[in-house]
Amino acid sequence: MMRRILAISRWEFRRTRLSFSKKTLILSSILLILIGAVSFSISQSGLHINDNIYRVVVTDPFLASILKTDDKFEVHTANEPEARYLFDQGNFDLLIIGNKVIHSSSEKSISALDALNKAIQRYDEARLLEYNDLNDTFPVWITVKNIEREQVFQPVSIQKLPELEETPPPAPIPAIESTSKPSEEAPVPSKEDVVDTNTIPTREQELATPSHFNPPIPFKSVVLSFLFIFPIYFIAQFFSSSIMEERVKRKGELLLVSPAKPYEIVAGKLLPYLLITLAMVAAITFYLGGSPWIVLVLLPVALIFLSTAFVGAIIARSFKELTFVLVFLSVFLSGYIFLPAMFANIHAISIISPMTLAVRLLENEPFSAGDYIFSTAPFYLISFLVFMFGIFIYREEDLFTQKPIKNKLLDSVQEFINRVPFPLFFLSIALLPLVLSLQLMLIVLMFNLPIRFGIMVFILLAAFTEEAAKSAGIYTVFSRKLSDVTTLNALKFSFLSGTGFFIGEKLLLLAVVAGIAGSVFGSAMGIGLLVFPLILHISATTAASLSLKRTGNYAFSLTLATVIHSASA
Repeated sequence: MMRRILAISRWEFRRTRLSFSKKTLILSSILLILIGAVSFSISQSGLHINDNIYRVVVTDPFLASILKTDDKFEVHTANEPEARYLFDQGNFDLLIIGNKVIHSSSEKSISALDALNKAIQRYDEARLLEYNDLNDTFPVWITVKNIEREQVFQPVSIQKLPELEETPPPAPIPAIESTSKPSEEAPVPSKEDVVDTNTIPTREQELATPSHFNPPIPFKSVVLSFLFIFPIYFIAQFFSSSIMEERVKRKGELLLVSPAKPYEIVAGKLLPYLLITLAMVAAITFYLGGSPWIVLVLLPVALIFLSTAFVGAIIARSFKELTFVLVFLSVFLSGYIFLPAMFANIHAISIISPMTLAVRLLENEPFSAGDYIFSTAPFYLISFLVFMFGIFIYREEDLFTQKPIKNKLLDSVQEFINRVPFPLFFLSIALLPLVLSLQLMLIVLMFNLPIRFGIMVFILLAAFTEEAAKSAGIYTVFSRKLSDVTTLNALKFSFLSGTGFFIGEKLLLLAVVAGIAGSVFGSAMGIGLLVFPLILHISATTAASLSLKRTGNYAFSLTLATVIHSASA
């Protein structure tokens, strides 16, 4: 078996290498280098999309120097008549004459006034930090005491700066008073030595004051993690293009008539792309000086991109349709991977993404083996599931025909039913990784909503995904006439499907979802053994099965089962 897999891998590697012209390879390499360079630059210097968004004209050169320390302002210096003329022409958002501020009634001008006020406050703070008197500079300090809430949050680290020798503080800078009429004015800072706020190490997370209490977002590490995803995404595109080219040009027929089995062919074609992906991830890790464990963390991410690219290439009828399928899947997977990582230091829900573990490694923070299992197990399981159902339809009647996507998906489910004993029982178990992954993605989207509303929406959508998984096999049996459409069969199939899902759900949730067991979303997913009892699964699926038997309308039957499931939960 291994000899066949390796032989197919060598053939696939040579064929793929020769199928791309030198021009294509050079352009692809340049594109990857540019994307990597941009991501690395952003991670080092931050995003600058707000640079120079406000235009300000001033008459005081000292004030102009102060405002130039804030990148949001484009500052011009002019004498008073010229400054008033420029402002009246509408080319500037703010006019500052001496120590007076004038703004218009436009939304941008009002926003510029708010940004000006904040810039002056930051300047004032930076100037005062030059004096060794933190207690007078920041008279209010806070002490953080973490209490248990409905959702599990990680404590935020705040360290108090040491008290320094007291000296008389300088006079504070007066606050800006906004006006909406050109004739009305407000004071601004007086002429003093300008302090560059970019050179003052305020280190907001180390100042235990109300104005510096911000959740730590690992921006740099999240941006750096994009460097790992780009090569994974591109190589997955090459993999899907290879499969699609064999289908369109019917080159895959030679492999199908060979002694190699379908899973050997797929494994052989997959191997070179997987190895190249891991090699590129390892090279990026070495370049960034990251931990070698990042390769192991991103292995399931590579597998899930490659598996979805493989199935997308099989079910699509053309390269145009393949592009649509892959874009949809890539956007969904990218959201699943990156959205939780943004909250790596804030919320326990973030651990559902392997990218959170990569961010922690880039931040030199450890994680446990339980964290790794919790984050990566759904990715490993769903990758195996997708490859398995893809291999079921890796055959001539599906590869070289123009069947709709729905029919090919039903073909894969039918093959599972034909090959496995008690198929509806085990099909519900087999589809559990997909259900779990969708529900975890729903958690990411729902925990940002108000808690009561979020839980209601989550229960409804979670029930929909569960009932779709349980009823998919029954719909296939009835629509493909694999068994007699009788009431007795409908009851039998619903019992097998509901029981299988219940058993598999409890085993999987107890083994994998312990990381969010303390949150309300964990309870809603059914981690408690009595939340979704066996009778609920069977009764909801029975309603769908009997409705299918009577009406044959799958959409109506699925909606009915979802309503029953949600109402009972």
